[in-house]
Amino acid sequence: MKINKIFLMAGVAMMSFLATSCSNDDDYAPGAPTNSQGLNVYLDTEENVALPLDGNSFDVRFVRNNTSGELTIPVNFSTPTPEIFTSVPSSVTFPSGAEEAIITITCNPDMEVFHTYRATITIDEQYTTQYADDETSCPKAELNVVKEDFKPFKTGTYYSQFFETEEPGTVLLYSEMKNMYRFQHVAADQTYTFVVDDENNIHVNEAKIETAYVHPTYGVITANRTNEPSLIEVEDGVTTYYINFEYTVSAGSFGTAYDYFVVD
Repeated sequence: MKINKIFLMAGVAMMSFLATSCSNDDDYAPGAPTNSQGLNVYLDTEENVALPLDGNSFDVRFVRNNTSGELTIPVNFSTPTPEIFTSVPSSVTFPSGAEEAIITITCNPDMEVFHTYRATITIDEQYTTQYADDETSCPKAELNVVKEDFKPFKTGTYYSQFFETEEPGTVLLYSEMKNMYRFQHVAADQTYTFVVDDENNIHVNEAKIETAYVHPTYGVITANRTNEPSLIEVEDGVTTYYINFEYTVSAGSFGTAYDYFVVD
């Protein structure tokens, strides 16, 4: 099978119809304000938030298309754990001429380490294009906030044998608390963790990882953990991490291939 690399798009086309009926009832409730000025304010922020052990706050970035005049809009914030997000601004203000504005959200310093806390931010319809077909113009952010001790461990070039890509400047992270390593957004936007045993064998924790590539007929391409050797080798002073994956779609397997990371 030939693989077509197609990035997932976030566009959604939606239509709605309003049904009305005749009534002698004089009660009238006005509808929500519409975006008659053509404003488009959207969220352009990282949804997966990693806080260091000594960090208790993070920033959320808002962007607008029309920079004329000062603009203040409400910030709609919801979470199942309000005791964790102790300080959330109720609004965000764009100074006149500014394209972006930032709010800072403060978290409870006693939040559990390595636990994911979820929250949602939305923008009112009168300030944004709710059904934009551009993934960078989203009026909603689903936040996943984690406090953790992952820190940069090694920098190098990440190669994907299957996707035939290379990414210099890739950072390998390490958690001392978990004795675990992590790659983030490598190759086909894969994020995964692994441990290394005393014989330098690599053991990937995730059984399967959905990539950002979609086969035009068979859907998402998935990288699966295998029983093939994954290991660290040092040769002529160069350290290389070899990680074996089996790449599959709904119709079956493309076979196995190595991702490998060469330390600078």
